[in-house]
Formats: sequence, structure tokens, C-alpha cells
Amino acid sequence: MANAAAHAVEDGVEAPAKRDFLKILTVSAGAVALGATAWPFIDALNPTTAELAVSNPIIEVGGIAPNTGLRVMWLGQPIYIRKLTPQQIADNQAVVPSSLPDPADYTDRVKPGYESFVVVVGLNTGISCELLGNSPTDPRGPLDGWTCPCDGSIYDPLGRVRSGPAPKNLAIPRFTFLNATQIQLG
Repeated sequence: MANAAAHAVEDGVEAPAKRDFLKILTVSAGAVALGATAWPFIDALNPTTAELAVSNPIIEVGGIAPNTGLRVMWLGQPIYIRKLTPQQIADNQAVVPSSLPDPADYTDRVKPGYESFVVVVGLNTGISCELLGNSPTDPRGPLDGWTCPCDGSIYDPLGRVRSGPAPKNLAIPRFTFLNATQIQLG
């Protein structure tokens, strides 16, 4: 009789433990099945190879002559790439950053090793208006940079705001020099 009572207690203890294990096993199997079913849908949201090529374009800059620029559309924004002359580099290195409306040093606006290239988003920071000055026939203003036809803001060749209502310097997009003749945006 004592054996039967001990067996009943063991059954009482073992039964909930078995049920808990079966619940955990069932929930785990359901989670794995849900993940396996959902993964193809989640993976379909990843960009294709063609989309990645468009989102991170490689731009050839080796053919840009000094004091000329290139305009590229990227993610719906005009990107201006300009090659500076040695005189423009010297003039802009001499500017005292604290004298500017939005202080920025020369080294803040160019990549080390590629100081003759400036890459900026060609939209005025005051109002979203595309700037003039990247084409040789465009007016560049008194500093040989960019001007805004909408509000008259003037930027220097590094994209630093120098006068007008624009509050900030031109934005610098994400980019990397792959070598001396290629830039990759993104």
C-alpha cells in the first residue's frame, strides 16, 4: 500500500513536468514552422543586385578637368562633384572657419588624399532649390562656387555658405573613393 501511495505522488509530480515539456516542444516546433514559412516573404524584401547597383553607383571622376564639375542624380538628389584648381585649394585653405556663417574647415569638406575633389548635394539648404554653378556656363557667384537662383544664397567651391539666407553648408553625401578615378556613392 505504501508503494501505491508513493507511485501516485510520483505520477502527480511527473504529469505536470511532462505536460510542461510537451507545451515547450509544441511552441518551439510552431515557432520554427512559422519562421520557415515567413522567411521567403522576408527575404523578398531585400534589394536585388540591380537595385543595389543603382543605390551605390560608381562614378568616373578621372576625366573631370580642374574648375569643372559633374552632376549626377542619386536617390532623387543632384550630387555635384567638382575638381578644384590649386589656386582654389589655396584660397579655401586660407579661410578662417570662425568667420563663416556655418563654420567648417577645409579638411571637413574634402577626403584626405583626394583634396582636389569636392562632393556635395546640390540643393540649397535654405529652400530646396537646385543650385547654379556646376556647369561652366552657369553663374558661380563672386567666390567661384555655387549660387541659388531662388533666394540668392552664395556658396564657395567647398559648399560652405558664405552669404544669403541659407543657414547651413551644403550637405556632403555618403561616398568613398575607390581609387583616384572612381567614387562610389552610398
